[in-house]
Amino acid sequence: MSTPNIGSHSAILKTSIALCERFASSLTPGAQIDLPPTNPDSPSPLILADAAAASLKSQVTKLSLLAITTPFTPSAVATCLKPLNESILTSLVTAALLTTPESFTASFSAECRSLTATALRDTQALLQLIETRSQDGNPKAELSEAQKKAFTEATGRVWDDCDKLVRLAKGGLPGYVIRKSKEWLDLMKDAVREFEEWDPAENIDDDDPFGERLSDDEEPEDLEEDNERDRIAISAGLKEQALKVLNRIPQSIHVVIKQRLEKMELSNEVSNSQVKQLDTILKRNRQVSELIDESAEGMYLGDPEICLKKAGEARAVTIEVVESVLKPTSQHENATSKESKEDRYVQRALEWIQQVDAGQFTKSETSNSINHNT
Repeated sequence: MSTPNIGSHSAILKTSIALCERFASSLTPGAQIDLPPTNPDSPSPLILADAAAASLKSQVTKLSLLAITTPFTPSAVATCLKPLNESILTSLVTAALLTTPESFTASFSAECRSLTATALRDTQALLQLIETRSQDGNPKAELSEAQKKAFTEATGRVWDDCDKLVRLAKGGLPGYVIRKSKEWLDLMKDAVREFEEWDPAENIDDDDPFGERLSDDEEPEDLEEDNERDRIAISAGLKEQALKVLNRIPQSIHVVIKQRLEKMELSNEVSNSQVKQLDTILKRNRQVSELIDESAEGMYLGDPEICLKKAGEARAVTIEVVESVLKPTSQHENATSKESKEDRYVQRALEWIQQVDAGQFTKSETSNSINHNT
């Protein structure tokens, strides 16, 4: 006696759900997976990731339509599920596992695995909705608006996951570094903008926000006003000095992204030395953004020495970033002895950031800083 279609559909669906769960768990940080040795001549796993993500999006679209459309047809759903079980899910997780830290940097590998795991979990959630739909015993029943919305939202999440994977795969490591560097650059600009808008006159003592610690017999009012004027003047000077450096940093990083990283993305080929270079650039861009935040925080908290120190450190790391791309990154460009327009832009960016220094205040000046009390 042959197995009923509904039973076959149920078994295939349960297999799909189990595969999604198992594959997603294999991509969690710390999961131990034995991989074969990497063959340098093998095609990039990003090609497989691109194709698998596009196929997953296509199949999920079909499954969602089959689930929403009346009557619900288990055999049609089973037919649509078979490619998932036989190739698509396996290809997706294989591509993620082969995108190793050694070949693509640790952060890129983690991003690829995280996106893939999310796509698998969201696919599992959609399949569980289909399972519920198949078990309601009434395939001809129209779904409610709430049920349709659940399917639509679940499908939309998988679409978004697949789009992110395709973008990551097509852009490769250069595209990823560009995207993350632009994110850090935006944070740098925001931090500098907030620092520019900060008014030293509005500074508040965190230990005494309501000014209750001072009493009339502790300090004359005119002396208190003098101290406040001194604090504001010194803070304004420190702010101006720090901003001379901080304002130039985002501009220099922008040149690196525009004249070097974006040019590298067009080549679609990244050597081992370039992988290391891109990883270093990304780490330093993040470090620069964090140092700018720390510099501004030092000023807000009344610590001018920290403010200027962190601004100087951010400048030094920015110089390292620009110096690392003074020469073109591709071998083809290196073979050309003639200086290009891009080379001149990078050289100017280096000179621009080198020309300014945070400097150091003397001990007598810093002792009269924001927390000045006499």
